[in-house]
Amino acid sequence: MEDKQFTTQFIAVLAFLFAFTIIILVIANSMYNSDAKLTDNRVQQDIADRIQPVGQVYIGQVPAAADQLVAAEATAVAVAMSGDQVYQQVCASCHTSGIMNAPMLGDAAAWKARLVKGTETLYANAINGIGVMPAKGGRADLADDAIKAAVDHLIGE
Repeated sequence: MEDKQFTTQFIAVLAFLFAFTIIILVIANSMYNSDAKLTDNRVQQDIADRIQPVGQVYIGQVPAAADQLVAAEATAVAVAMSGDQVYQQVCASCHTSGIMNAPMLGDAAAWKARLVKGTETLYANAINGIGVMPAKGGRADLADDAIKAAVDHLIGE
């Protein structure tokens, strides 16, 4: 008999707690109108301020037409830089010291072996890269004519 009485009281307590929870949820829902709070401009601004990144990186003004800017820079570099200037800025770091078997400026024997294949092959290798040398010496913004002028400077010395 005691088990039946305990079970009845236990079910009554659970039913009371369930009803109490539902009543609390209904009251809380009626007190808080979520649509009005989230559409408030101040609330939206507060949310935007809280989720904003801690720091920002300034990379300068983004151009409206990036393709036109890249083309203009490539043309300007090709026109403004001579073969010697391209060599000094791009090629000298490896071709002055011979790093990774790069033929050095003024080493006639090293250049003679490469000239056997023709200057067009030298141009293609300098433009497209060969071995560990990256295309255009790592300066993809340079025009092909500027690279050819640098090759002419290298083999002319």
